[in-house]
Amino acid sequence: MRKLFALLGDPVAHSRSPALHARAFALLGVDAAYVPCAVAAQDLQVAVLGLRVLGASGFNVTVPHKGDIARLCDRLAPAAERMGAVNCVVREGDLFVGHNTDAPGLLRALRAGGVDPTGARAVVVGAGGSARAAALALSDRAQSISIVNRTEAKARSLASLVRASGCAAEAHASGSEGAARALAQATLVVHCTTIGLSTNQLPFDPAALGQGAALVDLVYSSPGSNLGETALLQAARARGVRTIDGIEVLVQQGIASLELWLGRPQLDDLREPLRAAALEAP
Repeated sequence: MRKLFALLGDPVAHSRSPALHARAFALLGVDAAYVPCAVAAQDLQVAVLGLRVLGASGFNVTVPHKGDIARLCDRLAPAAERMGAVNCVVREGDLFVGHNTDAPGLLRALRAGGVDPTGARAVVVGAGGSARAAALALSDRAQSISIVNRTEAKARSLASLVRASGCAAEAHASGSEGAARALAQATLVVHCTTIGLSTNQLPFDPAALGQGAALVDLVYSSPGSNLGETALLQAARARGVRTIDGIEVLVQQGIASLELWLGRPQLDDLREPLRAAALEAP
């Protein structure tokens, strides 16, 4: 029987995940379909119930549902429970088990890009589900993490969570002197907001970054730019900053999801063909 997988989010029309997973299933000889589903926040519970009834083998979750979906799972993997965010759900018997592949996806993307986060002075821009996953993924490796967010209270909440994990952390409001200082001193910056997805607005001034810094942008397209390019990445590269694009992170998250869904570890060889699939998708 053909397996069913899905992507729940709002919006999802821009997503390259369907093309990525279609290529993966073909390469792996798996008879499966991966369907993008635009789901409003008030319909999330009904959508999950529908996937249960349809016998879905698993699904991905993207903004804005990564926090809410955790409460709709039957069980959470330890990493997802720690982060309070789920982006990958796996069916185990009759149960939906929530996982988080944002964190391993980021670490794998850093490794593929030749960036070692060990001892980094990191800045995470944003305080939502993806930012929480990024901050906690880096907390075991970084020297310190600064959370920069438009709403400082949310930044302080995430910084507190990072400190509880044993890593030094501080919080700054976007545009503040503290945020500018943290960006200037950073050796690694991870942009985790949706700024740049539908406009060429910059989440921060890349001129604030030192030339020795590395930048990861989880947004993987901006209006008028080639896929994988954003206004932020282009401006950062002009300053000699090493960059990792959102397509790389998406591919690595996708591979981590496939390993969970299919019970097939070490699918790293899929990286190049899946990146090509994501870039070639209309």
